[in-house]
Amino acid sequence: MAQKLNRMTDQAEQLAVPKAGSNYQVLYNGKTNRFTGTVLFILCLFISSVVISQEEEGVKPPKIKDFNNDSTFNHFAGYRDDVAKAQIIALKNGGALLVRLKTNLNTITKLKAAGKVDLATQIERETFLANKAIVRGFTSQFKFCPVYFFYSNYSDSVKHKNTAGIFLDTNLTVNPSIVCSAGFYLIAEQNDVYSSSIGLVTEEQAAKAIEKGTPFKAGAIVIKNRYYIQLHEPFPYFEKGYKLKLYWKYVKSFNDRLQVFYAKSRGYEVKPEIKQFVY
Repeated sequence: MAQKLNRMTDQAEQLAVPKAGSNYQVLYNGKTNRFTGTVLFILCLFISSVVISQEEEGVKPPKIKDFNNDSTFNHFAGYRDDVAKAQIIALKNGGALLVRLKTNLNTITKLKAAGKVDLATQIERETFLANKAIVRGFTSQFKFCPVYFFYSNYSDSVKHKNTAGIFLDTNLTVNPSIVCSAGFYLIAEQNDVYSSSIGLVTEEQAAKAIEKGTPFKAGAIVIKNRYYIQLHEPFPYFEKGYKLKLYWKYVKSFNDRLQVFYAKSRGYEVKPEIKQFVY
């Protein structure tokens, strides 16, 4: 239950949840607040009832056992190294990284409608602080390519390259003067890392694909294409971590790993059969 609540509050907090009727704690950056178990029980009911779309709040796939027989893995072993090299070269040379920030809007709206204003306000504030930590980490440590920030409710716009008027400044305010002209971009977000059910897909296939898989690690940074499909090794597609106060270190490490992989890939000439997987 604690893991589920942690995801639903966009990893802005960590919840340790004992049985209803006892006290519980909300842990956020080392600070502890106490509420009653009764309120927690109500919160669990509302959060568990919220259905959050992939486009707004990130992938939440079910556990599955066998997906590598999928046709998207037909050329996976032979192509994935070249696809990763093509992606890192495109990102470095005229590309951009778009960081998706979660809003918890569905959860907050439900709680307010139920009269749980104090809980809604706390989640709202902690989401804001988490997003500020992410933005601060990227603006101070990420040097590999231009970086932009957008809220998750604009996910569909980003997918279809309709990015005018959606980007945020460092105060988390939409600023229409911030424009991304990159023809190629990848998405970064704080999320779980999955054993993805999707291998390599063309852009036409990606538009219809539904990613499933089993979560195996908490990711401070997870990299996806603009259809929100997780990338694959050898691309440095995730940075593990979960402590917001250390987020800048996660970004620095991720930036360094991108630089190393780019140095290894520089000079690679993209083959015709690989171009269809880079978009």
